[in-house]
Amino acid sequence: MTMTTPSLPRFTSEADFLNTMASSIDTFWHRRDHGFFIGKDGLRIHWCAMTKPAHEKAIIVLNGRIESTAKYRELLFDLYQQGYDVYSLDHRGQGHSDRLLLTPDAGHVVQFDDYIDDVDTFINLIVSAKVHQSRFILGHSMGGAIATLYAARRPKQIDAIALSAPMFGIQIPAPMCWIAHPAAWLHSKFHHPATFAIGQVPYTNKSFTDNLLTHSEVRYHWFRELYDMDESLQVGGPTSRWVWQSLDACRRCQPAAEEVTQPLLILQAMSDAIVSHEAITRFVTRRRNAGFQVELLPMAGSRHEILFEVDPIRQHALSAILDFFEANSRSVDKKREIS
Repeated sequence: MTMTTPSLPRFTSEADFLNTMASSIDTFWHRRDHGFFIGKDGLRIHWCAMTKPAHEKAIIVLNGRIESTAKYRELLFDLYQQGYDVYSLDHRGQGHSDRLLLTPDAGHVVQFDDYIDDVDTFINLIVSAKVHQSRFILGHSMGGAIATLYAARRPKQIDAIALSAPMFGIQIPAPMCWIAHPAAWLHSKFHHPATFAIGQVPYTNKSFTDNLLTHSEVRYHWFRELYDMDESLQVGGPTSRWVWQSLDACRRCQPAAEEVTQPLLILQAMSDAIVSHEAITRFVTRRRNAGFQVELLPMAGSRHEILFEVDPIRQHALSAILDFFEANSRSVDKKREIS
């Protein structure tokens, strides 16, 4: 797909957010390539791509739990404007990909590695259809855990990785942290058919004042209105099996700190109430002790969704990510071959 757009500021801004979303980004979004591929167990996985023949570098965006490619259109637009082909997918059980349960808004997965298998298929089928000089992953939250475990499995497929508030651990109250994993495993074994984990509820449109995700009111309201207009995007609380599998994946991310060979940038949201700060610290320490490259960028004042935050935080984050990718780009004479 060839797309042309007028010259624009480096990144979109809150001041003109709604106008930009309704004009330039809306046009950009409706001219994307998108479709489905068949993932593990025959599920249809939704994907999108925005490419241009002149672009020689690609960014694969892996979003977090309950998210969708539709929610990420502003980010994809900003990355595309900086000269990158951009690719993303809806993880199984969310977005426009197939759901796994009769309760469609329960966040569920059978095995966490199913997410990684889907990314592997996506890169092999869709991304690798074009030869790029460099290929990067930008993963947020759950997408950060997926990206880390994928990179450990397929070290030659990616040149560098940037992680936004990666899910290397989940913030769980102290009395529960030691029993959360076995309790989720036990509940998933005996709770059939699968539905919400204990204490979890269907999708709700939380007010801005009660949200733990961002300080950007305009971006938050736009996201909630998007999900209200398209109820098929809605995902509520997780199932016990998702909790069990995700906590297990968090544990596996720690040894992956010594297995991922690519340069790594981690953006840590310092006001995050979703993922574990201690787990990120352990990962970084373990990686540095093993002699592998890692850059840690604390994002002061940021809530969990760094890429949907107020402009000063978001623009700082995007600039750091793009500078990191540029510093780790391959030279033209070492252009990537299709695997």
